[in-house]
Amino acid sequence: MAVRMKKPLETPWPVKPGSDPDALGIRSGLTPLFHAAWLFACGIALAHFIWFRPSLLLVAMAPLAALSCITAFRTQRILWAPLTVLWLMLGAWCAEMQPQPAPAPQIAALSDGLLRAVEGTVIDAGPIRDQSVANADAPGDEGASQRVDVRVSSIEVVDDTRDEQQPAAGGVRLTLRWPADAAAAPIVHCGDRVRALVQLHPPEQFRDAGVWSRADYLLDQGMTSMATARPERVEVLPRESAHTWEERRQQAACWTAALQHNMSARILALPAAMQGWPAALRIGPDDAVMLAAMVTGDRTWLTRTLRAGFERTGSFHMLVVAGFHLAVVAACLMWLARKARVPHVPATLLTLAGSFAYALLTGFAAPVERSFWMVALYLVGRLFDRRRNPLNVIGFAVLCLLAASPRVLFDSGFQMTALAVVSIAGVAAPLLAHSVHPWLRATRELREVAIDIKAEPKYAAFRVMLRIVAERMERIFFRGCGWNVLPWTLRFALRCVELVVVSLVVELAMSLPMAIYFHRITVFALPVNLLILPLLSILLPVALLMLALLVIWPAAAVVPAAATALLLHAGVDMVHLFGGFSLGDLRMPGPLAWQMGAFCALLAAAVALAAGKRAERRAAWVALLLAAVAVVIPRPLEHPHDALLVEALDVGQGDSILVITPDGKTLLVDAGGIGGGYASADVLHAFGEDVVSAALWARGIRRLDAVALTHAHSDHMGGMPAVLENFRPRVLWVGSNPAVPAYEQLLDEAARLHIAQRTLRAGDALTLGDAAVQVFAPASGYQPGSAPANNDSLVLRVAVGRSSVLLEGDAEAGVEHAMLGETGLQSTLLKVGHHGSKTSTTPEFLAAVSPQWAVISCGLRNRFGHPRQEILEELQTAHVRTYSTDIQGAVCFALRENDVQAEPLCGMSELR
Repeated sequence: MAVRMKKPLETPWPVKPGSDPDALGIRSGLTPLFHAAWLFACGIALAHFIWFRPSLLLVAMAPLAALSCITAFRTQRILWAPLTVLWLMLGAWCAEMQPQPAPAPQIAALSDGLLRAVEGTVIDAGPIRDQSVANADAPGDEGASQRVDVRVSSIEVVDDTRDEQQPAAGGVRLTLRWPADAAAAPIVHCGDRVRALVQLHPPEQFRDAGVWSRADYLLDQGMTSMATARPERVEVLPRESAHTWEERRQQAACWTAALQHNMSARILALPAAMQGWPAALRIGPDDAVMLAAMVTGDRTWLTRTLRAGFERTGSFHMLVVAGFHLAVVAACLMWLARKARVPHVPATLLTLAGSFAYALLTGFAAPVERSFWMVALYLVGRLFDRRRNPLNVIGFAVLCLLAASPRVLFDSGFQMTALAVVSIAGVAAPLLAHSVHPWLRATRELREVAIDIKAEPKYAAFRVMLRIVAERMERIFFRGCGWNVLPWTLRFALRCVELVVVSLVVELAMSLPMAIYFHRITVFALPVNLLILPLLSILLPVALLMLALLVIWPAAAVVPAAATALLLHAGVDMVHLFGGFSLGDLRMPGPLAWQMGAFCALLAAAVALAAGKRAERRAAWVALLLAAVAVVIPRPLEHPHDALLVEALDVGQGDSILVITPDGKTLLVDAGGIGGGYASADVLHAFGEDVVSAALWARGIRRLDAVALTHAHSDHMGGMPAVLENFRPRVLWVGSNPAVPAYEQLLDEAARLHIAQRTLRAGDALTLGDAAVQVFAPASGYQPGSAPANNDSLVLRVAVGRSSVLLEGDAEAGVEHAMLGETGLQSTLLKVGHHGSKTSTTPEFLAAVSPQWAVISCGLRNRFGHPRQEILEELQTAHVRTYSTDIQGAVCFALRENDVQAEPLCGMSELR
């Protein structure tokens, strides 16, 4: 056997189980910063729910710090107790000391819808979007638009005695819109000074439990108000030179934003330059949009159609520049530095500089900024020989980020990044150190017999067997087959196993944030990511090379562009293959507090057990699996068990009513939307996903028993496709509606999802659990017109015992008059017709229904003036206690036999 004998290599081997230095973890006592980080985070979380006086915390920390110092010198075994309290208090103090975002008071006070002149500096200007292309499925929505963020310097104040510009501070988000026949788009760039004549108003928000707050999102970005401006009302003023540090910083931010848009534009121009290439090697328009998002972070043109497959398979991170992208860039730069034989310290500094440049290229948004600092702190930690203690380095990075901005703890991106790196370093790495990694090391330097002495017997025997096989392969096949091909093949197989373990651990750890923020568990996330992540590791460097050539030598960029297209098509094909399985994407309500607590405890147990003996490592797997199970355990439906619950959702100028019977059967009547028929399919789907579906998930609803569509207007039907897709109701109830494209598409979607459909007419009677459902309109002989109309409305009465609710959609006076001849109209609660318009709720009809309570669904500051004053006075005269969603937000009614309980905001103590 051809072997060589020379000085043994310094290859670490786990002589005894649990003794591998790489596997040392929580119980080794070598991770103080990791413990400090999670305790600091707990202190921040505690301060989020309980207010602490900062001065008292500061006073209390002084003796506690002294006690910790004394304990460290005298009784170290109890040092953990004062340090635990100290780090908790320090986290709470930092959280209390951080200023909370607040609206600019002067701008907020003047956001009253009056026409005012606003002057300021553009701090962010999005690209110009051609609406006729972006919203091709929404006829009539043509022209172009641009998002512009303005830091206000002065605002016009108008009253009875003055009309003047007054200094002001704050932010306003403008949407510039101009029609398709406009001569030219207004040229607005980041850094420009502008004067705009606009009507300011607060950001629209939907006050439902579980619904994302747009106002809070904009406030975090410094935006107090919003406005829409026409081009003739926007004037670009001469620029002023920067004097303060803040102005210079803003100039730098504008420069990086311009660079990002420039790079994105170069990528978006590639389809025109590659028209003659074969389809597999050609970057098409959709490919360019995905590459722009993937490489430069510009997701302006990323539509729901392009996003859908990636979201269903849990691979949307492929299109989001964040931690993995920066890690790939840093790894490539470090590899290049090593190949160039650059010393360790200069190589680290070059990697940091290159990673920072890439972060700037992508706009240096908050997720990218956090990821960069995580990568930077990790690389700096390696300089101080922290490679054997990754949890400590992670703890140091998290501590720095939380100390700089405690509020970042509640950011979904930060939570997912932290969970991913902790699960890899704390669970996957120790598990691999005792399973895959020893076998991986056993395949290296097979000719070095001296290495066998330091190995455990089973690994030494494995090396001997490999040498025997290698020697025979050399004789039978070709030279180098045994000593090169065989070890490489084994290492590749073991690396695949390693990737499976890491991906499985990360996917299990991601189950909590996926359920909280995205309400989904992606069954195919593991196989897709096993294929996508290695592919992305190759695709991203090739795409960056393409981008560099687009700047330096555009003609040569088509070669890496062809390779990029080939890799991208392979990834997209995999996503579409797995995304086509409807059962692969499970939607679910967010977990309850006890489920989140159980997940965190079990994940901590997995981290603590992963570095132990064999039985403990198996227990770590069990703990991790149980953590994921705790998240997906079905939570109970939140509703009164002795009452009929009626919840009027706040969907703005639209309708959406949720009814839950005492025995837990669910009916959703309409799903809101955006009126006028000009909203794109993407916007309407987002409405159904982010507003209506989010409110249903907050109730703990996984599946609806029935969904009813009153009529085919977009403010009632717009969110319906997303609701059908997310909640798969057992039946869809419809009335008489014209066969317009949007309605036909809805019926087709219901058929695709195997949802039963039933057309209802006046006189039909149904049961829904304990409830009896009676149909009053449309009449049996009713024929709709060519376009949707209010009088197409399906009118339902849902009753349990002597309690009932009448839901009349947008039915107008003619239909109300026709219903007067029906028996059983009298109801406890009336959902007022047509958002409180004077075309509905006639005195005769109101007298026939004789409700005790009424609710009106309409939007704040709607252009129709709903609810009309005449209707409000009519309800008041009839002594009907009335609520309106534009004022009270979502309203819940618990209808009992002899009692009705009305609850504005449905018990929400605060809006988020």
